Amino acid sequence: MQADALLSQDELDFIQDMQHSPQLNLADPMSSLQVNGDRRLKDLLTRLVASEQVTLQASYNNQQLSFPLQLVEDEFHALHLQLGSPDIYEDGPMLRPWRLSLERPAALLDDHGRPSALWVRDISFKGVLLEVRGLPEAPVQFALRFTAEGIPPIGLHGALRRRIGPTLAAYDLSNTPAEEIERLREYILQAHRQAHPELHAQPPTPL
Repeated sequence: MQADALLSQDELDFIQDMQHSPQLNLADPMSSLQVNGDRRLKDLLTRLVASEQVTLQASYNNQQLSFPLQLVEDEFHALHLQLGSPDIYEDGPMLRPWRLSLERPAALLDDHGRPSALWVRDISFKGVLLEVRGLPEAPVQFALRFTAEGIPPIGLHGALRRRIGPTLAAYDLSNTPAEEIERLREYILQAHRQAHPELHAQPPTPL
């Protein structure tokens, strides 16, 4: 190494390791939101987010996306507004959550990882449409785990909403723990990105 070099080889190696670290790609570019405007409006928005459920609404191609706004504190104890994973709805005669239809039904698993008699056909962050196999009728409730390729199992608690014919039943997921619903919401968002890449495409970087 040249004597007048600004960085040692160890320092250069450290910088290169940081640039290629997967941790640098974990932050979602959608999660951080900078708010510009009148100071009084910013203070009002901060107070509202701190005390109430505040969302950012967007409409696109007969769909509505509702982003929760949250206050987070950094290591310097400064507060920042952050976007959470959105709730996605479909417009129509009535507004309903966007549902992911699985190409092939997936069995819900018990605590030991064994498939149950309930198979997921459609799923949203609010409810799930199940196919019932090998049971005389759909159970009134269930506590099972949903898994899909690339994600750890998500614990779901379902309450029967209605039976649809002899083999299908719709369940409400409102009794599912909040942290599991958040993981389900993130999974639904990833599926929505694949189904609608034009909506989630990154804007061109300004020169």
